[in-house]
Amino acid sequence: MSLSKRLESCSLERITKMKEVVMQEIDRLDCQLAEKKKELDEMIEKVETVSLSKRHGQYELNLDKAESQITRLNAEKEKLLDKVGAIEQARQKKHLLDEQARVLGSVGRVKAKDLLIFFLILFLIAILVVDLLGIGATGGGAAAKAEVVEGRIHRIVVLNEGAGYERVNIEIADAVGSGALVSGQVIGGKLSPQVDVIEGGEQYTNPVVEILPHFAVGTLWIFWIIDVICCAIFMANFFFEHRLAASKRWYWKNNWIDFITSIPLPPIQVIATSGDIGIVRLGRLLRAVRILRALRLFRIALFFWRGMDHLSSTLDVRLLKRSLLYGLLSLVFGAFIFMGLERMESGTGFWESLWWSFTTLVTGGYADIHNPQTASGKILTVFLVITGMVLVGVFTATLTSVLVSDDDSLKVEELEEQVGIVTKIQEDVKDINERLSELESAIREIGDAVKAQGKQS
Repeated sequence: MSLSKRLESCSLERITKMKEVVMQEIDRLDCQLAEKKKELDEMIEKVETVSLSKRHGQYELNLDKAESQITRLNAEKEKLLDKVGAIEQARQKKHLLDEQARVLGSVGRVKAKDLLIFFLILFLIAILVVDLLGIGATGGGAAAKAEVVEGRIHRIVVLNEGAGYERVNIEIADAVGSGALVSGQVIGGKLSPQVDVIEGGEQYTNPVVEILPHFAVGTLWIFWIIDVICCAIFMANFFFEHRLAASKRWYWKNNWIDFITSIPLPPIQVIATSGDIGIVRLGRLLRAVRILRALRLFRIALFFWRGMDHLSSTLDVRLLKRSLLYGLLSLVFGAFIFMGLERMESGTGFWESLWWSFTTLVTGGYADIHNPQTASGKILTVFLVITGMVLVGVFTATLTSVLVSDDDSLKVEELEEQVGIVTKIQEDVKDINERLSELESAIREIGDAVKAQGKQS
C-alpha cells in the first residue's frame, strides 16, 4: 500500500498530528543546516582549520566533510517536505470526505456519488469518441476526385453518389498541400453532385478526396444534449466539493481539470449542418468545426488525465511522474515543431508528425518513417533522440526501483530485526556481567566475613 493510501485510512486528528511531528523535525534540520553552514563559512575563512582524514578508504578534507553533511541534511529535509506534502494532501482529502459524508449522510453515499461521476465520465468519453469519429454512421460507396489549378482545389467532381448517407464529411488528403475546405450535401441518402469548394488551400499536387459518413443533425443534437446534461452534473459536483473543501486554493490546484472538462462545447457542428446558410458563414463555421474537433481531442485527453491521479498514488515516485510529464511534453511539442519545419513524405498533418516524434523519442528509429532534410529538422531530431535516451533511462530506472522496493524494504526490515536481536543480546550479556560482578562481590564479602569470624573464634 502506498503512503497516500495509508494516510487516507487514518483519522483526521492523527493526520494533523503527523504533520506537526514532521514539521518539528524539519525545524530541527533547519537548525542543524544553519549551524553547518556557519561552520562551513568559518572553515572557508580560517587557514588553521584545514585538515585531511581518511574515511572508508578515501581521503577527505574537513571542508568536503562539511559539504557532504550539508548535502545529506538537505536531502533529508527534501524527503520530509515531500512527506509533508503527502500528509497535507491526505488531510485535505480526509476533511473533504468527512464533510461530504456529513452532508450526504454516510461515506457509502459519497463513494456512490464518486462512482456515478466516474461512470458518467466513461459514458461521455464514449459519446465524444463516437461523435468525433462518426462510429456507426450509415452510408458508403461515394467517390469523388479533385481538380487542381496552380496548387489550389478548383472543383470537386463526384464520380459515385453512394447510398444510405445521413450526412457526410469531405476531407482532402495530400502529402504536401493543406488548407482546403469543402462542403457536400446529402439528398435522398446520396451525395449531391454539387460540392462547394469554400477554400482552395495551397500547394496541392495529388489530392485524395475522402468522403466519410457522419450522423444526421438530429443525432448530433442528441449528443450535444447528453454532453450538456453530463457537464451540468460535473459542474454541480465540482462546486459542491469546492464549497466543502478546507482550502479552496488546494481544491482548485488539484481539480482544475474537473472544471475545464465540465464546460460543454458549443454545438457549432450542429449549426453548420442546419438550415440554408451563406457560403461565407458556412466557411467560418467549418473552420470553427475544425477547432472544435481539436478541442474535443484535448477534452478527451483531459478526461483520461483524471485517471493519472490514481496512477500517481499507486506509483508514488516524483521522478517517475516527472519523466512521464516531460516525455509527453517533448512528444507533443516535437510533433508540432516538426510539422512546421518539414512536410512528411508519407502523408501530412499532425498525426504523422506525432508518430514520427514518438518513434524518435522512444527508440531513435526515425529514419524508417521520415529522414529530415532541413537543418532545423536534423537539429530537432538530435534533440529528441538525446532527450529520449535520458527520459527512457530515468523512467526505466525509477520504475525498476518501484518494482523492487518491496524486496528492499523486506531486506531492510530483516536487517533491522537482526540488529535488534544483536543489541538485545549485548544488553543481556551486559546485564549478566553486572550480575556476575555483584555475585563475585557478595562471595568475597561472605568469604571475608567467614575469615573474620574464624579469627575471632
